[in-house]
Amino acid sequence: MLSEKDYAALRERLPFWDYIPEDLVEQLRTHSYMRDFIAGEKITDAGNSNIGLVVVMTGRIRVSLVSANAHEVTISVARRDEIIYIGGNPTPNVLNNYELEAEVDSRSIVVQLVDFEKLLHSDVRIENTVLRSVLGQFNRILFDMQNFLFQDLDSRLAAQLLFEYHQQGSATIVTTHQRIANSIASSREVVSRTLKLWERRGLLTLSRGKISLHNVDELTMMAGD
Repeated sequence: MLSEKDYAALRERLPFWDYIPEDLVEQLRTHSYMRDFIAGEKITDAGNSNIGLVVVMTGRIRVSLVSANAHEVTISVARRDEIIYIGGNPTPNVLNNYELEAEVDSRSIVVQLVDFEKLLHSDVRIENTVLRSVLGQFNRILFDMQNFLFQDLDSRLAAQLLFEYHQQGSATIVTTHQRIANSIASSREVVSRTLKLWERRGLLTLSRGKISLHNVDELTMMAGD
């Protein structure tokens, strides 16, 4: 159950709040919950989720596409005040291919699947609002995929390091080679080999769970920014 403060936060962030029928408003409050996730914690495992949507209050939540042989690639990262819709899918089997993981320590409001589905079916305006949001997210994913298709590995890797640099606000990035590989549709081995080459060139320094950037300007040129 959400506290008054958390309930107000949910009300402010749901774009379809004004369309929710009164009989579902209190149910949404009593069944939803606020939860803290530590960095690296799985929020949903592929094929095992009763979550309808996640409202990110702080931190970052990574959404990954998982293959049948357990390979995964990041398709989006949700940040503060963004919503991840993972329930109410007209083809439920698709949900089995996705996982959510906290990239950093994060706090989120979670709405259970059964309640989210009730909301979707209660008013066509809610469904339309969600569909428009999901379509916008899908368009961003297509844009990222286009970049992957036309950029070489060095450009993608440099761009990802710069993204983390700006997101974390520090030249010392807290991340792992595997996480970077997932984000740029590559393998950990290839990423590690490239980062070690860049370390020898003096672009960065590698340490356990961290990458310290020394030449942001050159990385920016490599990324094509």
